[in-house]
Amino acid sequence: MARSIDVSLPQNLPNNPLRSENHMNYPTIGNREVTVLVHGLAAPKFVMWPLARRLKKRGFHVINHGYWSTFARIEHHGKNLARLISRLEADPHVDRIHLVTHSMGCIVCRWILGQHRFEKIGRWVMLAPPNRGAHAADFPGRFFGWLMVPMSQLSESSDSFVNQLPDFRRVNDVVFSIMEAAHDRVIHPSSLALEGQQDYKIVNCHHGPMPLNRQVIDYVDQFLQGQNTTPPEYPD
Repeated sequence: MARSIDVSLPQNLPNNPLRSENHMNYPTIGNREVTVLVHGLAAPKFVMWPLARRLKKRGFHVINHGYWSTFARIEHHGKNLARLISRLEADPHVDRIHLVTHSMGCIVCRWILGQHRFEKIGRWVMLAPPNRGAHAADFPGRFFGWLMVPMSQLSESSDSFVNQLPDFRRVNDVVFSIMEAAHDRVIHPSSLALEGQQDYKIVNCHHGPMPLNRQVIDYVDQFLQGQNTTPPEYPD
């Protein structure tokens, strides 16, 4: 049973919502396909800019969602992002909402989609998601969890937050794909896959800069458009 989320909007929105990429002047949307980008833990939002540029060229309206990832629990980040998605959901100018998430951003969205049903969610690409936890979070989370609050939530422990998340597919019918970084030192490959994934790809890159990788950008572009999802080969 999906639980309701308080998606009431904050009262102190900026006078010009377009000054913030996290708020939109919805009646100005010309394209009915919107893609929301969500970065990971301790990452700046500009790591998603190359993806944003490509998707804008393809005609998507792109929102590069930024948030202070280290200073609050995943549920807090999820509630804020849920408000944004709910505004898009209620906008008659928007037909489809796609998601591209990296690392902890994937877990933020898993929490949202497991809590609240959205009718307009389309396709979703998860980049290096710690779906069963991140081994790099285990030791630091025990000692520095007070400094980086969500880190302990991403532990590989069976009772950690990420390992207790419900199956979002019971609430939202989402077509999703997972991408693995071949040289990931943060997440073990066994922690990525989820039941129901339509596709799974391994790309020759590291965890942190994954959203900047050209193969990743090409794949995301193709997957969101429903095209052939085999990443192109590049010379070494």
